[in-house]
Amino acid sequence: MRRDQDVLIVGAGPAGAHLALRLARAGWSVALLDKRRFPRPKPCGEFLGPDCLPLLEELGLADALRAHGARRIRSMQLHGFGRESRGCYGSSACGTRALDHGYSIRREVLDELTVRAAERASGVQLLEGHAAGALLRESDGRVVGATVRDPAGEMHELRAAFTIGADGIHSAIARQLGAWRRVPWLERFALTTHVPRGDLTDHSELFFVEDGYFVLSPVDGEQASLNLVVGRGALPGGRRELAGFLAERLHEAPGLAQRVQLDPDEPIRACGPLAARSTAQTFDGAALVGDAAGFVDPVTGEGTYFAMRGAALLAVALDRALHARRTDAESLRSYARARRTEFAHRRALGFAIQHALRRPRVTRAVLGLLAARPGCLELLMAITGNALPPRALLRPAPWLGALRPT
Repeated sequence: MRRDQDVLIVGAGPAGAHLALRLARAGWSVALLDKRRFPRPKPCGEFLGPDCLPLLEELGLADALRAHGARRIRSMQLHGFGRESRGCYGSSACGTRALDHGYSIRREVLDELTVRAAERASGVQLLEGHAAGALLRESDGRVVGATVRDPAGEMHELRAAFTIGADGIHSAIARQLGAWRRVPWLERFALTTHVPRGDLTDHSELFFVEDGYFVLSPVDGEQASLNLVVGRGALPGGRRELAGFLAERLHEAPGLAQRVQLDPDEPIRACGPLAARSTAQTFDGAALVGDAAGFVDPVTGEGTYFAMRGAALLAVALDRALHARRTDAESLRSYARARRTEFAHRRALGFAIQHALRRPRVTRAVLGLLAARPGCLELLMAITGNALPPRALLRPAPWLGALRPT
């Protein structure tokens, strides 16, 4: 088979760019394409949990992020239905020793730094403004590349041993592979904008309202990221109504409307539905990573970690397969197995939280428990921050710390 690159990666977000960097370090040639040009705005919670930091350090990106304004997030505050609670990362209440902070940074800054690092890496060909078209297949169905439309509108064929779908929630690659599925009950939409930072310093805040929640987090010295996640039925009819809708919903979050002033010059971006899953992640000549491999409404802020860690796991499996001169799905079995081991419990927790958010009584009860026992919030943060493995919950020590009263 003629091969232009060892690996073709469709999508240059955190999953795709991290995968390209890791494969280049292993000595493989990579084509990294994205239909957009960088830097580009993207609706996002703009939060990196503590578990992202070692992955950024491995690729030499952590110092650059800090130099470009990444802010430390040391704690999380929850508000809603008359309850308030606060938890800190790295708390000793859970019996863990972990990083005591995450980071908040503008998504366009994160993506730009990562993409440029990939562009500088030996062996990576960055193709901005190039859109992937149809997958190329052999007679037996094995994927051998994809058609690509360049910025001038010309179509080309780009062939590779493996073609990777890292193209987000609504992945065109996953759809062509027949692996993309909607999750109708989970369909939610996010509105994102930036507001004056106000009194935010080193913490993020969640405000729970009927049928949704706000997230407020500092992203630089001047501004904070404001996100509203709601169900499909709550959205207004058109984009021109988004500002009025967002301003109206702010008044449903106690104390938030008094602290936040919408900037008419700041765009309000919408994205969704935030619900998709994949029936498989490995195929003959192809694989899925990041949101393309499945996505859960990210109230826990784990989406970027899933992308970065998934890229690290896939890079190992691809390196082995390429050395063995294999492109069958079985050659990537270790990636599928590692994904289940590392992500299954966290996705299950995400689904459980989403079920609870759809039942106001349950939400009130949980917020009441967290207000009375803040150690439970820190226990939850330790699990979602990858500081505490799920099996640790079978031991009494974490619970003894978590259930200690205020």
